[in-house]
Amino acid sequence: MADSLTPSWLVTLGAYMQEESEKQWFWFGVFIVLMVVGAFWVEASLTLPGVGEDPLLGEGETIEDVVWNNEGTAALILVGRGDGTPLHLADSTGLHPIPVGDMIPNSISTSGTGWLIAGDDGSLASSDGTSLSPITLDWGVGEPLDIMAAASNDGESGFIISKHGSQTRLHNFVNGVVSEGSSPPVSSTMMTDIFLSSDEKLVIVIGYDTALGNPTFGPAGEVVIRVDSVMGQAPSLTLLHHGAGGAIHSAGFVNTGDWGDDVEMMLAGGTSTMLLLSDYTIVELSGVGGSTAATIDETGAFWFARGDSNELLSITSDSENVAVHEISNSVVVDAEFGALGGSEVMFYGTGVDGNVGVLSFDPAANHDVSQSLARFGDLIFVIIVVCSIAIVGHMFWVNDFKPW
Repeated sequence: MADSLTPSWLVTLGAYMQEESEKQWFWFGVFIVLMVVGAFWVEASLTLPGVGEDPLLGEGETIEDVVWNNEGTAALILVGRGDGTPLHLADSTGLHPIPVGDMIPNSISTSGTGWLIAGDDGSLASSDGTSLSPITLDWGVGEPLDIMAAASNDGESGFIISKHGSQTRLHNFVNGVVSEGSSPPVSSTMMTDIFLSSDEKLVIVIGYDTALGNPTFGPAGEVVIRVDSVMGQAPSLTLLHHGAGGAIHSAGFVNTGDWGDDVEMMLAGGTSTMLLLSDYTIVELSGVGGSTAATIDETGAFWFARGDSNELLSITSDSENVAVHEISNSVVVDAEFGALGGSEVMFYGTGVDGNVGVLSFDPAANHDVSQSLARFGDLIFVIIVVCSIAIVGHMFWVNDFKPW
């Protein structure tokens, strides 16, 4: 009689499956359950841990600007289309309205006293989060202009962007006296925001180009300008970058050493992400591309959101590739603003319920075994490997180091 061509292990498995016993079906069921649980575990471990979305504004309200204070304890929010005051303070206890009187706010920035609020008709005010303290400005013989953005570390001296018609100009102010304004190097540029370093050695203005793109699709063109100024005199503006593509929506200074000694700022736009170097050259950060909101966390990592995508991107100075982090569809927001509040990264935008909300998470949770399923799974794997080695070693010890 010829030998069977069927492998012996398959014959054994077939006999085991046909055996009329509940034992093998129990272990087979355990195996299936472990496979299902493992599949769910792997899927869940791919999701960024600790991510939550909280409602922020009411129906029909929009978010125009949001800035956290230097301590990371509260944020000042500029609300559009609201029935009440356009300024609100968001802290751990909720959302609190701030009376603005006759002021029409346009933008918010941080200052040593809390926040700086710029508004129409030459209005400028500081705030500690409870009320506004107007800053009287002397415009000389000219009429006060609408202030679109302001930057100051102490609330007493700094820079402002004024707008008259379709033209913007940059001024400095000190002790309430406003200097003459300077037009951008390219006449079609609309300056939108000012960034002043903490040591006041670097002043950068960003904007877009009205001659580029289609106004129907929003601002276009990447414009970066360096400011040199003697307080009280018209600032000197130098064009550092003028490119096509989506406008720059986010910028931030990089802490010394986080990205080496030559990186000063991160500049994020709709189609690209760039770095401003200490020699005032601008280079593209490869692999990132465009985004709709961005911020920098405590460790110096850059975080990016792309509209209502269920993926967030991050990159650090010591990594060559961009990390992609999946988030649950239930917490997705159509991100418009990025910020760092304390230790948490926050993205603001319209949530799944149609109202403005905030997506927040602690980047450190991804490395915390108690919060990250991926890290907990790694720990379990290490424990299993160690236990398996211990069991095998014990068996060899019992058998006098013989394999059988």
